[in-house]
Amino acid sequence: MGGIGFSIGIDGDGDVDSARVAVWGKMRTFAQWFHVLGGKAYDELDHYLDGLEPAAEPHRAGDRRMYWWFPSPAGSCPRSMLAWAHWCAVAVAVDWEQVGYVAGRHGVTITGPRPDATAGDERFVVLRDRLWLVDDDGLRGDDLLLPLDELTGEEAGRVDTARERCGCVVCAGLRPDPEIVAVVLADLHGADDGRAVQAAWHLERMDSVTPEALEALVRVGAQPGRFHYDDFSHPITRCAGRVPGAWAQLMALAPEVGHDGRDMALQALFPLYRAPQRTEDERDAYRAALRAALAEYRSDTAFYLLKELG
Repeated sequence: MGGIGFSIGIDGDGDVDSARVAVWGKMRTFAQWFHVLGGKAYDELDHYLDGLEPAAEPHRAGDRRMYWWFPSPAGSCPRSMLAWAHWCAVAVAVDWEQVGYVAGRHGVTITGPRPDATAGDERFVVLRDRLWLVDDDGLRGDDLLLPLDELTGEEAGRVDTARERCGCVVCAGLRPDPEIVAVVLADLHGADDGRAVQAAWHLERMDSVTPEALEALVRVGAQPGRFHYDDFSHPITRCAGRVPGAWAQLMALAPEVGHDGRDMALQALFPLYRAPQRTEDERDAYRAALRAALAEYRSDTAFYLLKELG
């Protein structure tokens, strides 16, 4: 039986096997949330996991890496095993801090190195309702080979593009291409609560975020009683760190939205408060905004943030 492993450096004397199971759950969810965008082309990739437990093999005591294994029985699943190893690397690269937190709950410290989301030799492309591994002599599925000379001109162009930047829905979904952003924002503004939460999760992980998307996150998440606070507070905070001018934008937006939206904006501003470019006037204005929220509606968020500021 062939196969491939994905691993991360670790330290500590915690329960590595429990950490591996928990981190695998994060990596699998990460990929499968993007698979929703890819439709039927990813059904076979998800079915590959049926009955498969990548963290099932016990961790060897003293090993300073923890592993997840993806088999290809009799060489029948090369595309699926390589795709899942690829998505694990992307998930860990993008959600490095969260993966570290999950492992830490089991007494395991992630030491790295942090994977590069764009590194590795594997590239994938979607053609004819399938995900293919791009190889030198053709496109490979599981037990399938599509020779390059059987591609149409349009398909060959898409393969050439995928050689430069991976065409799988996970990698494509992280890039702020207009067609992807349009789909995500449509879900964010839609009536389906689950899809709106998934859109917030997605925006949080994109390579870059526009000021318009940041404002949309605040306004949608601020709708009274519709969402759990954490569904939007974390994405807003993470996105704010990647939006130029987010400080001024959120300071102006905070008074316009309801209590939850105001708290989310104030919480997202907190990491920006200590940035070297922040002026004393800006810091004074932020502390005043926290005190106003505490006085007006006894904001727990403002209370704890003021306590943190000392």
